[in-house]
Amino acid sequence: MPSENMSLKIDPDSRDLSFDNEGVMEQIYGDETTCQSVRLTLQTWRGEIILDTTHGTGYERILGKKPYELPADEAAEVIREAIFQEREVSHVDNLDIDIGKTVNITLEATLYSGNRISTEVRA
Repeated sequence: MPSENMSLKIDPDSRDLSFDNEGVMEQIYGDETTCQSVRLTLQTWRGEIILDTTHGTGYERILGKKPYELPADEAAEVIREAIFQEREVSHVDNLDIDIGKTVNITLEATLYSGNRISTEVRA
């Protein structure tokens, strides 16, 4: 397997490292790594990571506010800013955001390679 764009697999539900049946840490490659990076960025509040306080999603801009208090497309802008922290993403093709007590995001994006990724996130 190629070593480019490799990462340890993170379980999407527990956010812990994923192990196979033999107890070996699982690895992911290529577009799967990019998709996981986008998902983890959307699950991280900006400033949450002490070593890089600019990484993550600026949820403070949209959560705790009534919909009429937000400028038009503010939620989409916040989410897109987070998605584009992953340098392999060329453009977002589809974005659905549902804001309640949590933020539910469904997205499809095209990578610079021309390949597509999709993921769902609850933050």
